Amino acid sequence: MNMNNSADLILQSENIFTAASNSLFSGYIVIRDGVIIAMVPAGQDIRPWCGPDTQIRELGERLVCPGFCDNHTFFTGYMSMRRGVDLSQTDNSTQALAILTAAAAQLSTDDSLYAWGWSTSRWGALPDGEVLDIAFPQRPVVAINNDKSYCWMNQAAIARYGFTPGECSAEARVHLLNEMLADTSRVREELRAFIAMLASRGVTAIKDVCFDSAPALLDAWAELESQNTLPLRVSLVSEPVAEPVNFAFGQRALARFHSPRLRFHGFKFMVDGVIADHTGDMLQPYADRPQTHNEKPVNYEALRQQVLAADRAGFDCCLNAEGDAAIRHCIDIFAACLQNNPPRLRHHSISDLECPHPDDIPRMAALGIYAEVYAQILLLNPGVAEAWMRERGGDEREAQFYDYAALFRAGVVTTIGTDLPLFIPSIPDSMYAACCRHFVDGSPAQGWYRERGMTRQQLLLAWTRHSAQHHGTLAQTGSLEVGKYADIAVFDRNLLACPDNEVRSARVVLTLVEGSVTYDTL
Repeated sequence: MNMNNSADLILQSENIFTAASNSLFSGYIVIRDGVIIAMVPAGQDIRPWCGPDTQIRELGERLVCPGFCDNHTFFTGYMSMRRGVDLSQTDNSTQALAILTAAAAQLSTDDSLYAWGWSTSRWGALPDGEVLDIAFPQRPVVAINNDKSYCWMNQAAIARYGFTPGECSAEARVHLLNEMLADTSRVREELRAFIAMLASRGVTAIKDVCFDSAPALLDAWAELESQNTLPLRVSLVSEPVAEPVNFAFGQRALARFHSPRLRFHGFKFMVDGVIADHTGDMLQPYADRPQTHNEKPVNYEALRQQVLAADRAGFDCCLNAEGDAAIRHCIDIFAACLQNNPPRLRHHSISDLECPHPDDIPRMAALGIYAEVYAQILLLNPGVAEAWMRERGGDEREAQFYDYAALFRAGVVTTIGTDLPLFIPSIPDSMYAACCRHFVDGSPAQGWYRERGMTRQQLLLAWTRHSAQHHGTLAQTGSLEVGKYADIAVFDRNLLACPDNEVRSARVVLTLVEGSVTYDTL
């Protein structure tokens, strides 16, 4: 413990976004024992804060921000996209089979063979599962492609894991993921690599979703914390998949995980599907399928009973909904929680939120429901010509998609997640897609319904202060203010001022958690 006034570290920048104000602060952030002890304006004397061991880092015009929180991640999904054999450089299934055969020779007889990264477009066609049946009649083989839409797998794998090649969502792969998590030494290594990757993106906190009780994963997180090797704030969320929602587990998790670095947040429930494939639940029929509101019906009464019970037990819930009908039902369910259950401080949220109806956005704000949006989502489309929103919604509803401006205007506390590994967190990519409103190829030139996007300041607030508010940690994190932890990210340029065409080139150069460096390229 530093017993005098001197700082351990002082950061100087002309461009400090504190998240306590939209105006940039120019000056010094003074840090001692992991906490910000002073914010000194430029031109004032900082010598009173300097001691023989004080480190001063002059950052010039680089943008300094609070550390970022990715409010919707799946470590297990990230793990499964990197576990086993890398097929990303293969041109066809014949090449891949040769690599798989060589890898299998290094495994024991009982081991499954995992692979990842092959490209359907690069191969030109979906691979034949019978080829794997012939080569590996007994050993389960699963090779997931690079966009997580298809698994090349044999009959032994289908029988073992209970999913099929074209139905391979993370939820469908739950038994496979549990098998991967059982390799505890590998999981520890992968968690450390995961944390290091996040630090390189300026991420200092996440809300991570696990399936069911996930004992192996929760033990791995707890071990990192107990060994003082967890340089990341983690809020854990359980999504019931293979088992019914388990409130007894939730109570144990609340009692076990409640520190500043590792805490249990609550439960997540999937609602509808994906609008792009007509399984999102819509109030009006799809424009390209006039008889269809949703090809995957939702049991809203069962969902209502689960969420009411979770709320009554004191748990916060995240409901994953895309279509405007699904979102409306979720809002109704949360309203029922307030009406029927005892009063308490709640942090319920709706995630994904692709197409909320304009009438429902003010209801979210009035009920205190948080929004978790995927700000990088436009980057799933190569260009405006390939985007599907008009085809599904029609001319009248196209602009209803990703209307972030309406969320902020109504006062909905909006946070940002990536659904990692759907996206790897990137504030520059988020700004390019959600603020500039460009697709991958830069189209359209003036931005796709740009007036419905976020401002750059709003985006930074969503990544920082709003997430801390959602997690109930705003007194300790989420902004750069005296008395708060020094969780900080620094970019190589001022993202709030650089031109649209330079935004995606920006890079994080320094990340701190409680004043300790977790990433540094300066």
